[in-house]
Amino acid sequence: QFIWLKLVESVSIRGHCDGIVCLCDCGGNIILCNPAIKELKLLPKSCLPNWGYSDVGIGYDPKSKDYKVQRISCDGEEIYGDRLVFFPPRVEIYNLSTDTWREIKSNCLETEATFLWPEDFEMYWKGICYWLGYEQPKEFESYFDRLEDEKKKTVVFFFDTGDEVFHSILLPDCVYGPPEEYCYDMSIVLWNESVALFGLESPDAYAEPYGIWVMDDFDGGKGSWTRHLTFKLLVDVKRVLRL
Repeated sequence: QFIWLKLVESVSIRGHCDGIVCLCDCGGNIILCNPAIKELKLLPKSCLPNWGYSDVGIGYDPKSKDYKVQRISCDGEEIYGDRLVFFPPRVEIYNLSTDTWREIKSNCLETEATFLWPEDFEMYWKGICYWLGYEQPKEFESYFDRLEDEKKKTVVFFFDTGDEVFHSILLPDCVYGPPEEYCYDMSIVLWNESVALFGLESPDAYAEPYGIWVMDDFDGGKGSWTRHLTFKLLVDVKRVLRL
């Protein structure tokens, strides 16, 4: 049940689900807001001892009939001699029904040589929370190697609210290429009741049109994209904010 709270300054919207809006403030507080009944709920503090940089998403679990907030945190990095080593991501889940946080295993966000980082929550749809993020090596031979963008690869993440497991797939092949950071001009949207990717058709932000790719037959980490639409911006329009 939501309780009335005094407003917090510097609040940003991180996501929404079924009319519940997830807000965060500059102090790391997470607030659930139900505008329809004009009520707010301040979530308890993190269950992690040191959660550092983090981002959050919100979704509904149709199995347990409960709302869940996910927080993915970066514990930081450490330098060993010349090597820069990253700590693995940590994931905690908040259940609205119990008003508590708990940490879950994040083995699915790790390969033998890389870490997978869900970084930007995009939306919730039919039991799945969709994120954009990247894959990067677990360590670099020197601190300055981390600045090489080609060592990061943008990917789409899916968080199953029932099984509480992350999956990931690559973006369409045409969006990869130097400078790869332009791949972050992407959004996950609903298009004709399908999950779609909307953004630049190639990394060249100044010459290429925008495209819409619909995700086909996602199953256990495997999936494909079909391009359905391409369009160019009108004169004097610099970029599209959202589809």
